[in-house]
Amino acid sequence: MECPVCGNKDITPFATQCSSCGTDVVAFPMLDDLEEQCVITLKENVALEGELTALQQLRKEDKKRHQKRMNRMLWFLLLFPLMFFWCGRKAIPNTKVIELEKANATLTEQVDRLEKEKLEIMNNLSQEQEVKKDEDEIPDSVVHVVKRGDSLSKLAYQYFGDYSKWKQIHELNPQITNSRLLRPGDTLVIQLKK
Repeated sequence: MECPVCGNKDITPFATQCSSCGTDVVAFPMLDDLEEQCVITLKENVALEGELTALQQLRKEDKKRHQKRMNRMLWFLLLFPLMFFWCGRKAIPNTKVIELEKANATLTEQVDRLEKEKLEIMNNLSQEQEVKKDEDEIPDSVVHVVKRGDSLSKLAYQYFGDYSKWKQIHELNPQITNSRLLRPGDTLVIQLKK
């Protein structure tokens, strides 16, 4: 046996210590065995980690492929009713479309013409009704109940369209003592025709 520290070769196989340097000869081979075991376990761990990362990579790729398949299936399920609807429809020939467009155009022209005729008739009727109105329909006089804020000039403007005709109202209503003060609730006679 040889001493690993000093290199002495005269050590008996049953000795526990080196005779020249006093190193424990039994512990060194155990350390070598322990070091070999550590290296082996490290290699195994590295191999296991590599396999783990490879498995994780495979799992990610499988997940992506599965997601793509699911997306395709979802699109198919969403678009299938539309495809069924569009494929099941019968195409309208172009000649029929053109005929329908022409018919629609003539109908819109007729509707426009009828609308214009209707407006002309309505205008003529309203003009005739205005001409037929007689002055007899307008009453000769009106009884007005005074409200808060009323004055003779305001009433003259309301009924005659002229503020200066307040004197006519004052002459017809002798009960008004002060032309500037009208009490709410009083009644006034206003003659519309002369």
